[in-house]
Amino acid sequence: MKSDVYIATISWDGMNELTQGERTIYRITLEDLIEGVQQYLYTFESRYPYLECASVELRDGRNTIESKDLTESIKTIIKTKENQDNGSK
Repeated sequence: MKSDVYIATISWDGMNELTQGERTIYRITLEDLIEGVQQYLYTFESRYPYLECASVELRDGRNTIESKDLTESIKTIIKTKENQDNGSK
């Protein structure tokens, strides 16, 4: 069965391997992915997180058939939403 899987990795830098880290999330819709990225950016705000990468993969079972990078698109969408939120305050 073919299906889309949306994936993003949120990372933060540190002084060494003990203080740096990342979280990878998987979602079934683009909207859910954007919401998840925003939540993790907020949750780890004190660590200065950033979106390292995002993509959508077309999968057939466990096999990836096709992949598309969404990193810059997701960053733009989040930035636009933040600007709209800040403008409405």
